[in-house]
Amino acid sequence: MIPTDVRPFPEELLLLCADPARGRFRSPSAHLRHVVAGAVLAELLVTGAITVEKQQITGYRPVGAPDEVAAGVLARLEAKGKSRFRPRLTQAIRSVPDRPGYRFHLDRLVAQGYYAVEEKRFLGLPYRRYPTTRPNAAREIAARVAATLSAPDGGAGRPSAERDRQLAGLIDAAGLARRLYPGREGAPIRRAASRLARELPVPRAVRTVIREKSGE
Repeated sequence: MIPTDVRPFPEELLLLCADPARGRFRSPSAHLRHVVAGAVLAELLVTGAITVEKQQITGYRPVGAPDEVAAGVLARLEAKGKSRFRPRLTQAIRSVPDRPGYRFHLDRLVAQGYYAVEEKRFLGLPYRRYPTTRPNAAREIAARVAATLSAPDGGAGRPSAERDRQLAGLIDAAGLARRLYPGREGAPIRRAASRLARELPVPRAVRTVIREKSGE
């Protein structure tokens, strides 16, 4: 069960990516879908719907996916699991489609009042801006993660501690750490997030996918 003071990983990441001034997202658009896809898998991992060994998905358990995107990913993984093939996390991340993908979670945040939608045109072409209506939400998430990473006991006893560590790794993989935790004051949090991005399977897989896509 998700602690009452947190949201699903994809939604928290989208809130952390918010650029209030521009109504856009700070994570490069080419990588946003992969970051959110990794967040979907991290959600399945911490809720026990999948098991992971190193970079391989090794098991599936129908514990009830939190939303239709996660349910679709889990169904595809279960179908693969009936064969001898065991997908790697990087393969699973690439297979999460852009639609519904992060668009589903963005629409949920709009419906819940975290973002507004503005229809704009540039050189005659339509586009959308998503100005955030609750800028404190991102600051609260970032502060919660920092508190867990700063705690001498690693946040032991906090209901969200394991989720915060996973989210910290995803923050680093998404290239958000320096913006969320700037300067010398934020350096210890950045180092901790970078370490988790290398150690935790899902953030590590997201980093790999982004690095490969950037090299294309």
